[in-house]
Amino acid sequence: MNERHLKKHLYGIQKKALLWLTIVISVVFLAIIAGIGTVVIRNTYRSMTAQYTYVNDKFLNSFQNVYEELNQLTSSYVLNEYVQKSLCNKTLSAKDKVLLTRTLFYINKSYMDYYLWLDNKGNTYGQKDIQLDLEKFYNSRLYKNLGKDYSKTKLFWERDVLFGSYDMALFVGRYVHQLDTIHEPGIIYIKLNNQINMKFTKELKDNSLVYLILDNQNQICYEQVPDGFQWQKEEKNNVLNRIILESNDKKLNQVEKLQYGILCQAYDKDTGFKIITYVPKSITWKVIQEILFMLGIIFFVTYLIGICGIIIFSRKLTKPIKKINQFMIEFDDSKLNDRISIKTNTELDTIGESYNKMIEKVGILLDDIKIKERKLRKSEMDLLLYQIRPHFLYNTLDTIYMLARIQKEETIMKMIQALSKFLRINLNNGRDEITVSKELEHVSAYLEIQKIRNNDLFEYYIDCKENLKECVIIKMILQPIVENCIKYGFQDLEEGGEIHICVYEDEDNLIMSVENNGSTMEEQSYRLLNQLERVPIDEIGLVMPKGQGGFGIINVVKRLRLKYNNQIRFFYIPKDQGTECVIKISKVFINLWRQGEDG
Repeated sequence: MNERHLKKHLYGIQKKALLWLTIVISVVFLAIIAGIGTVVIRNTYRSMTAQYTYVNDKFLNSFQNVYEELNQLTSSYVLNEYVQKSLCNKTLSAKDKVLLTRTLFYINKSYMDYYLWLDNKGNTYGQKDIQLDLEKFYNSRLYKNLGKDYSKTKLFWERDVLFGSYDMALFVGRYVHQLDTIHEPGIIYIKLNNQINMKFTKELKDNSLVYLILDNQNQICYEQVPDGFQWQKEEKNNVLNRIILESNDKKLNQVEKLQYGILCQAYDKDTGFKIITYVPKSITWKVIQEILFMLGIIFFVTYLIGICGIIIFSRKLTKPIKKINQFMIEFDDSKLNDRISIKTNTELDTIGESYNKMIEKVGILLDDIKIKERKLRKSEMDLLLYQIRPHFLYNTLDTIYMLARIQKEETIMKMIQALSKFLRINLNNGRDEITVSKELEHVSAYLEIQKIRNNDLFEYYIDCKENLKECVIIKMILQPIVENCIKYGFQDLEEGGEIHICVYEDEDNLIMSVENNGSTMEEQSYRLLNQLERVPIDEIGLVMPKGQGGFGIINVVKRLRLKYNNQIRFFYIPKDQGTECVIKISKVFINLWRQGEDG
């Protein structure tokens, strides 16, 4: 009730005034937002770019310091007396093996999880007794990540297949060469634990940012997000895709504004790792949102004041207009005898009198239109029914003539008999309705003729429920469809064509389908044909471009829609092999016709 009352008082002149006020205030508001917002966004972006580039540089420096510490750690292994001994050709004594294991164990850091020393003879030393399959090891990514550098400390993110945990972890690896003589190198591996991450971020004080470390394969090795922050899938993909794209250029430092925030990234050339600082949009837009909120409040208050002023000022001036407007809204064919009475001693009195005269003329015109509409529908149906082109009859007669001259066999009798049935049902004493059984007999006669004309190119099958054969429908709706099957569906076939015609029903409709196993209809063609059931009847002839055929199908759909008051479905379904055409007619009309026939 409140909504209806509001619509009554916010219509016509009042509504236009409200609309113009809204437009003016909105334009001003948008201009202010565009000006101030642009300045705020530009300045905020510049300051944050500089600020967070510095933060990412600190992040990169921490990472490089940790790498340098790891490099010094692996260098201590290189200089270890017993490590150097294990690289000589001579096998270590039992005592040296014990001393080697002890010295390696004492070189310990809080961020070390496990270490493994593999000498150049395939012997392993570490906290755990590891039985290493050397062939599998040399084919593993852990070995391949070392590359071909002579003696460079490598940092990589890989699955732990050495120590048996099989989790993803950061590893440090390095070739160790004999310092005095030339021998094959050994390999030192160190698995790092999560405490290494604290060293990466110890200089980072801003917990409102997202910090990422990606290895040279663009795998995320470390990720720190603010409390309460959740990555949106689209946002994270946007950031990661941009990181991967830019990392291919291997630029040392870069910062850019993305759709969701600010992205700062740095490339560490020693490890190939990417150091990322991402500023979520919630931070960059915090100040801007406060300004927009204040502008929104100003806009809303101004808008309410304007609405109240217009409503109060226009209420007295628009009362007679509302009366005329309400009378027009409620007008229908049941109120042709009602008249409006306006007495304001203004031009509105003339409008009321003119309206009353118009109502009288409308009543007369409506009666005339109903009569003309019935005549027009009858004329359109008659015209469409007799627009079927006669070329089929001429072609058939030519074929009979050629067969008579060449064969003089029963084929001629068969073709003449089929033609006779076709023409008899086609004419049907001028009636436009026949039973389903007669329609199927008609299309069967047509198919028999086409089989002879096309040298038994195809076979056809008809299936109809017995209780549907006496239903009455408009005639000649299947023949143009099967004609298209032969003309277009079988144009690339030399034999083996099949046409299946089925008549059945569901709860609400009588359904006829025609399916062939020829060429599948092109997507553009069936999409155009499937529009025929929806476009306005006056525009149905414009759907198919000129020169592309379809006249027979357009004729069928137009007759169906006129006869059944648009309560039909007509559509094509492309198959893997062939195409199916489906026609649905509401049973409401079928039942009415059958009752009329019985009467």
